[in-house]
Amino acid sequence: MIDLTGPLRPWSPRVVTRFGAAQERARDSPSWWKTPAWRGEPALLERLAELFGAPPDRTVVTSGVRQFAASWAGMTASTLVETPTFADLPIILGSRGRVRSISWQSLTDGGVCGVEPVGVWVTSPFRNPDGRSLDDTLADALGQLAARGHPVLVNQVYRWFTSDAAEPTLPVGAWSVTSLAKLAGGGARLGWFTTPDTGELPRELTTGSPPTLWQRTWAEFLDPTTLRALWADCVEPTLDARRAFTERVAELVGWRVPGGGLSLLLGCDGVDEDAAVQLLEEHGLRVSRGAAFGSDKPSVRLAFSGANRADSALAADVLATFTEIFRPTQRQ
Repeated sequence: MIDLTGPLRPWSPRVVTRFGAAQERARDSPSWWKTPAWRGEPALLERLAELFGAPPDRTVVTSGVRQFAASWAGMTASTLVETPTFADLPIILGSRGRVRSISWQSLTDGGVCGVEPVGVWVTSPFRNPDGRSLDDTLADALGQLAARGHPVLVNQVYRWFTSDAAEPTLPVGAWSVTSLAKLAGGGARLGWFTTPDTGELPRELTTGSPPTLWQRTWAEFLDPTTLRALWADCVEPTLDARRAFTERVAELVGWRVPGGGLSLLLGCDGVDEDAAVQLLEEHGLRVSRGAAFGSDKPSVRLAFSGANRADSALAADVLATFTEIFRPTQRQ
């Protein structure tokens, strides 16, 4: 069975050894049991600035994107959330206000946001599940919304799948949030957000950081050598596998699959999602339902973080036999 549901790759032994040494050094630091600094441990903030360009005066360490989302939602009475997106996200954002799902194209419609501030949440680069990234037109539209007083948040959790993991370009005036989950695994439970200015933050946005020892461990662990090793272990094989799939289906049936990153979305014609998932499983492919990622049309999502080139090419061979059912999705 070829698993395209998105299991993450394990670290190589050399990276595990480096992490253990970093944890020992952090454990030898003074007062590692104390409450973390309110924006994050200084050593970690310095490391994030050095490696990713995160400005220390506008950056706050957090436990991850979901934890941040639960707090950020309270900034406005209502929030616009992109569709498609991970299905849990509208639920999390909706815990503290009204949520409306909206396509990216609709963000450019006049009147999508009224006079009262409305939060806007989008994911770029390489949005899950369809691998799409903001273009200049949409980035400009988001910048205009921010200029009108609507908080705009860009979730950059898939930034690791770009050619350069430095801070991606943001719409003017936007917030950003990211984490190490898609680079180092969800168990890392470490991320950070950056504000568009140095103004005072709501207290709940500064109280969700991981323990001091954990932050100091990652400050010791993260360096250019570690990043290269994690990229080689966890990112490069995923990109290679996705590329093998898209090249093979282009060769076999002429599909041009848009987007990038670790995932893609295929629409379904004439069958519902459960039947489509079952059909592919009968032919050796395990995939996810599009509805689990907020797709409003029948679809299946393929993620390549647990596959190799050979598996991905075989998956393309299987999909190519069902072109009457599956097709690349149109952008939203």
